[in-house]
Amino acid sequence: MQFLEEIWIKHRQKGLQTTPLRTVDRVQKFRTLDGKFASKSDRSFFTVDDFLVNGKTIILRVDINSSINPDNGEILDDTRIKRHSNTVQELAKWGAKIVILAHQSRPGKLDFVNLKEHAKRMSRIINKDITFVPDLYGKKAIQAIKNLKKSDAIMLDNVRFDEEEIKLKEYNGTNFKPQAKAKMVEKLSPLADFFINDAFAAAHRCQPSLVGFSEKLPAIAGRVMQRELDYLGKAIDSGPEPRIALLGGSKAADSVKIAENFIDKGINHVLTGGVVSNIFLIASGKDIGKPSTEFIKQNIPDSEEVIKQAKKLVNKHRDKIEIPIDVAVNNGGIRNGIKTEELPSENSLYDIGLETLVKYIHTIENAGTVIVNGPMGVFENPEFAAGTHEIFSAVANSEALTVIGGGETVMAFNQMDLSSNVEHLSTGGGSCISFMSGEVMPVLEAMRQSKIRYENK
Repeated sequence: MQFLEEIWIKHRQKGLQTTPLRTVDRVQKFRTLDGKFASKSDRSFFTVDDFLVNGKTIILRVDINSSINPDNGEILDDTRIKRHSNTVQELAKWGAKIVILAHQSRPGKLDFVNLKEHAKRMSRIINKDITFVPDLYGKKAIQAIKNLKKSDAIMLDNVRFDEEEIKLKEYNGTNFKPQAKAKMVEKLSPLADFFINDAFAAAHRCQPSLVGFSEKLPAIAGRVMQRELDYLGKAIDSGPEPRIALLGGSKAADSVKIAENFIDKGINHVLTGGVVSNIFLIASGKDIGKPSTEFIKQNIPDSEEVIKQAKKLVNKHRDKIEIPIDVAVNNGGIRNGIKTEELPSENSLYDIGLETLVKYIHTIENAGTVIVNGPMGVFENPEFAAGTHEIFSAVANSEALTVIGGGETVMAFNQMDLSSNVEHLSTGGGSCISFMSGEVMPVLEAMRQSKIRYENK
């Protein structure tokens, strides 16, 4: 144990990583992840490949909600804009007339602004003018749509400026008629041939701009939406075996739900870290100590119920849920490794231990599919970054299909410069969590219903 700790410290001080990284051929990996692409008929939703869009008017819903400096309106992070730019660029290439709908923040927030700067930024990214129209469905918007020529693109104003977009958000489980009756939908849908939904990051919401058009027009998955569903869906359901999941971070309630859904879907092993592993340690009968227990009580809503659900999982699937065999505690800012047999600790648990690290890396190296959601510990503190850094490096170095979900996890991969070495990084945030949890997602239901409605027409 002490030997392993010394090895890590030595490598960290030299600025080295213990796992060398490789370059990934992501396209090849994707094509072979379960032998072939799903055929068009196999999909439960339409894609751009199912229709000829040349000369057609398309309402394109994207999620380009971005971090903005409230003092000057500057866009601080254009990651989502870049991703959706690829969809716009492709549609323009095929001669479509493109009407972009999007939101920014929500009422009451300092960054609740119009989309003028978003249109400018996307224009620069694709080297093509995207005209911002400061209107949603009034005379300016309607005339701008009618004036579109092939390959033209306009961006209408923030859809959340419309009161109905905020109010009409309930999903009743049967239809989307209330959202379809919103003025935005009724005014714009007669002007369009297709509705393309590329807003995976908002797919867990049920607002007019996201689901209403699906009642009026063929609803099609855009390239961002398609990629997210393909990678996340295949990784969970049918990726190469063994399929493993790494669940960590502080959102323990979500992770317990995800673990249950993953196991139901046939995931072979769930490896836990961070607060998630602390929850499962308690669920397995361990007293982890007052500091970490109090943290859970204060920061995890309904923590007793979450622990109860985790206990059920442990009792039912103990062979599939991996819990740390050792941990690193924060002893006055110093990393101390202890075995879980030695718990409880008067110090907070801040990372997985080195023996657990070695065990997890071995599992990753032999995996066919790896899904990651959450860091292994408090990686922001260099003293406790070992678990997260080495585990994520092992994932990046893996020959498996690698899919990364959750904003905190994506941020960590970006900070560690590992992003280019994985097959897919989800930008879905809360939507990604909902998908991995197996929750009903209104946007996906709307696209499924639309395919049933229009596929034989």
